[in-house]
Amino acid sequence: MHPVETILQTTMRELKNIVDVNTIVGNPIYGDEGAVVIPVSKVSLGFFAGGGDFPTQALNGPAKPDVEANGYPFLGASVAGISITPKAFLHMQGEQVTLLHAECESTLDRLVQLIPTAMTEIRDAIREIRAQNCGEDAEEEP
Repeated sequence: MHPVETILQTTMRELKNIVDVNTIVGNPIYGDEGAVVIPVSKVSLGFFAGGGDFPTQALNGPAKPDVEANGYPFLGASVAGISITPKAFLHMQGEQVTLLHAECESTLDRLVQLIPTAMTEIRDAIREIRAQNCGEDAEEEP
């Protein structure tokens, strides 16, 4: 196997260890009253690997005999970079599930995110008003 292949295999094996499912969808965080929060992240990954054979010669002299017999020595390297950006948090409490975005690009995006919460609060308020009105009507009737 050529040394470049060894470098690539080692780099890919280590990157696979770094980036797993738990990096993208994090471990659940349990809170009070049965709340569960699961972080969701964006992972960007880049790597470079390369190398080459190079001749070794003394200044103004011929190549060394052992280099000529075994081929040129190899020089190689690999570099990797990773960026993990939190994108959202999945919040679960009881039967209610909400997705909380970590960043909003505009006011309109934030308004769209708030619609499900607003609808839930409006529904609960209407139910509460109906319950109060039904309770008053029942008390008025003899």
